[in-house]
Amino acid sequence: MFQVLTMLLLETQLYVVSALFTIEVPQQLYIVEYGNNVTMECRFPVNGSLNLGLLTVVWEQKRQGQSKSKEVYTLRNGEVFPPSQHHDYIGRTALLHSELKLGRAMLQITSVKITDAGSYLCLIDYQGVDYKYITLKVKASYKRINTQVMRKPGEDKFVFVCQSEGFPLAEVFWQNEHNFNLSRSVNTTYTLTADGLYNVTSTLTFKPNMSENYSCVFWNKELNGDTSAHISISALLSTQYSRQKSLILFIIPMCVMVAVLPSALILFQKRKSFKNGQPKKDRKRKSNPNVKDEKRDDFNSQTEALYMTTVTASRDSGSVGL
Repeated sequence: MFQVLTMLLLETQLYVVSALFTIEVPQQLYIVEYGNNVTMECRFPVNGSLNLGLLTVVWEQKRQGQSKSKEVYTLRNGEVFPPSQHHDYIGRTALLHSELKLGRAMLQITSVKITDAGSYLCLIDYQGVDYKYITLKVKASYKRINTQVMRKPGEDKFVFVCQSEGFPLAEVFWQNEHNFNLSRSVNTTYTLTADGLYNVTSTLTFKPNMSENYSCVFWNKELNGDTSAHISISALLSTQYSRQKSLILFIIPMCVMVAVLPSALILFQKRKSFKNGQPKKDRKRKSNPNVKDEKRDDFNSQTEALYMTTVTASRDSGSVGL
């Protein structure tokens, strides 16, 4: 409702006061990186000191292809009017009040989204009415390109993959180190993320020269900029060789351990069985070492008794003869 009244007021008064009250924009185009902050400005005549109670500032945004505009920020008669603010901008916008007394209506948007891009209306009513349009473009450079190289099973061809996210939609070109265009063998697809970014994946299937380097180039025509990633087949093969070498160095000791361990277990079992199979006499001797000594003492006693008996008998025989 306020938007309609504002436009009617603008139409009825603009031709009368346009010569007396005119706002200006020091910059008509702003280009900001996705996720950063931006501050857009329009200027108006203060005519001495500012009477804040007479000032109304309206910022609205309209995207291309949309019939309705979004109210970004409204200051009505010096008071912030949040109820009419579109929910996309709640908590992300501010009007720098300290700059108003200088005749500068500066709108700050934090954490810029892709949907923030579009045309912004700056309308000021202060002892006259005027408005200007400012264009905001949001870019998301394809800064980080994820690469992957795979060898097709059973073939001498490689599959190169480059994937990245950004905005606007980028074209992808492939070339070798001699700048030879390889795009005829390329398949490029994209999807939209929840944040409005383009998730672009480009695949090149090719039989490469092992000594060459290859590049995927993400070209952003609208922003006249590109980002590239390089793939080296020789470095890839060297990495694969190093991994294989490390794997071999790990497998060989494991195989040795597997081969030696059973032999060690068998030897251990044999030693254990040998110990368990000793004669019972030895085990008894170890358990009671005095048994042998007792038997020896009994034998000695019996021998001594027999000797004494023999000697006594001899003596008796001698006596009878006499």
